[in-house]
Amino acid sequence: MEKVLSFFLAVLTFLFPCIGSAPEKDDYFEDDPQYVVFMVTNVHYKDLEPYVKQMVELHGEIDPDSKRMYAFGVVGPMCLTQSIEEMNEEVNHVFALAEKYNVPVFFQMDDCTNYSTYFGDGATTDDEGNKFYNDPEMCEWVAFPDENESWGGEKYGMLPRWHCDWSGVPFATAGGFPCFNSEKYLEWYSNQVEKGFIKPLLENYARLKEAGKGYLFAGVNTGWETQIPDYTGSDYASMEDFERAQYGMHALYNLGYTEDSLKKEARKRFMSVRDLTKELLYGVLADYIEFTCKMFFDAGIERHKIFSHIVSLSSYTEEYSTTRPPVWVCINDYCTPGWTMSPKTCPYDLDTLYLNLAQNGRNEYANAEGYAHYENEEICREYFKESLLGNAKIITVYGYDQETGPYGYVKSEDFYFVKVTKEWLNYQLGEEYSWTERPELSEEYGGPKWFAELKIKIKKLFK
Repeated sequence: MEKVLSFFLAVLTFLFPCIGSAPEKDDYFEDDPQYVVFMVTNVHYKDLEPYVKQMVELHGEIDPDSKRMYAFGVVGPMCLTQSIEEMNEEVNHVFALAEKYNVPVFFQMDDCTNYSTYFGDGATTDDEGNKFYNDPEMCEWVAFPDENESWGGEKYGMLPRWHCDWSGVPFATAGGFPCFNSEKYLEWYSNQVEKGFIKPLLENYARLKEAGKGYLFAGVNTGWETQIPDYTGSDYASMEDFERAQYGMHALYNLGYTEDSLKKEARKRFMSVRDLTKELLYGVLADYIEFTCKMFFDAGIERHKIFSHIVSLSSYTEEYSTTRPPVWVCINDYCTPGWTMSPKTCPYDLDTLYLNLAQNGRNEYANAEGYAHYENEEICREYFKESLLGNAKIITVYGYDQETGPYGYVKSEDFYFVKVTKEWLNYQLGEEYSWTERPELSEEYGGPKWFAELKIKIKKLFK
């Protein structure tokens, strides 16, 4: 059956050859390692040292000349929650740890959730101590303004909140969710990112590169499953009734829409209002992700160390929302696209991801949020082959601080993820594979999009 499939696809490729050339590779890739990032997810940065020390004991010393490394991942900076001073302190602290133990550091920045003050809560929008999440001009709405309202949904008496469901028990965040195209919000947000994070990052990174230790900066997720909430039909107990709706009306209002003009535009385009709303908000999401990535790129951080981060679920379900957007929204010229990719928590279709990469002239990606919960050693080994012996620049392992549970990381030589990680690190897995010779996705997924999609559908029929 596989021979029949291969022959049929080869015939199609001959009849419809791919158009265009392979995307240019980032020159710095030639010297930069791939990473397995162990995310110490629920630990304050001041308490990270025992975990970093343990990583070395469990996975071995890192060879500075190797092209395969592991890294420790930190939560933060929390750009909507921490003050500039708190972010500076965190960045400097974890780089000191990286140098002390010769273990690269990776950052998981928060660009939207504002889910915790555990790592610091000093972020304010002015000298009077005001918070962005209390300002309707900076936050999202679930409705357009009525005639007697100064902002959409004012009649509800509060701004709609983000509801965090990561633990299985949803809870509401402190206040409103950011409006990604609000000029006031973007001005404040960019100041937070540039002064709180990028400034100390550049200082530390420049010093490390000067010492020949640039590998100690593994990269940064510049978003945390970036999204615009859509709680239509949600049954979360943490919600007010008015929050069970599509967020993003403030963003549409900033684009010049009103309730009436949105309906008129939908009729003109033979679309439902809901579908048009989602389509417009996908563009807002893409612009915000690009805005964030470009700050790091323009500051001098290499594109292959800048990672976007959204969920990949729509590649698997083919159902789209602003919470689970089309995978293309995180692909831009200033980053390596990254997705949450997990067989249990966030299933994905790799062919669809590859198609979107190739169609946008890209050839690499990141598993920006993954886990260690593979069923056995062989399945785990296949995952490494698919990702790090394929086109993944990094893979992440969230929940390293948890010893037990479905997403925990067992700190034992016998744990299959430890075994396979060490095989990969020591070139016992894929010993001849070189990242600089990774597959060109354009060869299989380039050319006319309809043709690439047809080949994917045919492959699935034979599975």
